[in-house]
Amino acid sequence: MPRCSGVKRDNSQCERIVGESNAYCFAHDPLRKAERSANASKAGKGNRSKVSRDLHNLLEDLTERVVGGGLEPYPAAVAGQLVGVRLRLLEFERRLRETDELEARLDEMAEALETEKRGSTYGNTG
Repeated sequence: MPRCSGVKRDNSQCERIVGESNAYCFAHDPLRKAERSANASKAGKGNRSKVSRDLHNLLEDLTERVVGGGLEPYPAAVAGQLVGVRLRLLEFERRLRETDELEARLDEMAEALETEKRGSTYGNTG
C-alpha cells in the first residue's frame, strides 16, 4: 500500500496512505498548496463569528434598554431565553457538522483499508 512521499515538520516521513495514482496526501501535495492556504485563511472567520457578534450586540442592546427603562424586564427576559435557544441550536449544528466530518473520515479510512485488503489478497500468490 503506497504511503505519502511527503516529510513532516519534524523531518520524519509522512505515514498517510495515498491512492495508487498519488504520491502525496492532501497535506503534502504541492499541487494543492493554494487550496490548503485558502482553507487555512478561512479558519475561524466563518459565519459563526458573525453570529456571535450579532448575539453579543443584541444582548448588550437589550441590557442597556432594560437598565435605561426603555424596555420592560419581561420582554427582555423572553428575548434572552430566545438567545439561549439560538445558542443551543448553534451548538447542536456544530456537533452535527463535526460528527458528519468524522463519519466522512471514517468512511475514507474504511475504504483505504478495504483497498489495502484487496491489494494484499491479490498480491499474495503464495
